[in-house]
Amino acid sequence: MKRVITAIVGIPVLVTIIQLAPPLACVGLIVPAMFLALHEYFALVSVTLPFRIAGFLIAGFALMSPVVPEFTGILLPGIMILMTVALFSRLELKQAFSLATLTFFGCAYVGGLMSFLVGLRMWEGGSETGADLLLMLFCMIWAGDSFAYFAGRSFGRHKFAPVVSPKKTWEGAVAGFVFSMIAAVVCKYTFIRQMELQDALILGSLIGIAGQIGDLCESIVKRAVQVKDSGGILPGHGGMLDRIDSLLFGAPAMYYYLYFFRS
Repeated sequence: MKRVITAIVGIPVLVTIIQLAPPLACVGLIVPAMFLALHEYFALVSVTLPFRIAGFLIAGFALMSPVVPEFTGILLPGIMILMTVALFSRLELKQAFSLATLTFFGCAYVGGLMSFLVGLRMWEGGSETGADLLLMLFCMIWAGDSFAYFAGRSFGRHKFAPVVSPKKTWEGAVAGFVFSMIAAVVCKYTFIRQMELQDALILGSLIGIAGQIGDLCESIVKRAVQVKDSGGILPGHGGMLDRIDSLLFGAPAMYYYLYFFRS
């Protein structure tokens, strides 16, 4: 029930923000979501304070690179920053190197991949608006996640990835894939009519696959540290990282399709 209530309250608010808020205002709401998700990741893998500070800085620059082009590529110099922190830390060298590695991965995984959400909102490469593209992405992810969850619980019999996520089933995965495509078609015939049907179907299939892979990949992190949720900020949904895990893979998949085949 908590899961449903959170969705009923949160989805209309998010849709309103995406459609009505100016691009920079919308991006301004992505920033705290990124920092919260990265905070949860750092807590999961026990990153210490000096590395966290450097990590937040690097991830913040990476996130904003679509808005400020000069920030593009900050992740690679970030290695220099983190290795310098490791050099001057008082930790044992093996632990310092491990923390630098875990921090850099978190910056790329959360900050780097979330930058594609910003890129979609700022999109100017075709007939569709950035707001419509971002809303379409959310619709495909929501449909895929929701129907995969409910179909898996109701009809799931065959385990999909038992080591990483024991509750995931093939039945749920197929339902998530199909309804991601259905959501894409619904978006095409409602608010993003200028998009060709074949593009909507391709995007639906890409997101139907990428979103579920993103969900499973976040489960690798949680399984490695033996926790169920990344946090508890969203009742019934776990933490922020739990809520955006599908978006982390879905956003780049959509962005690159649009960039290479539509722009």
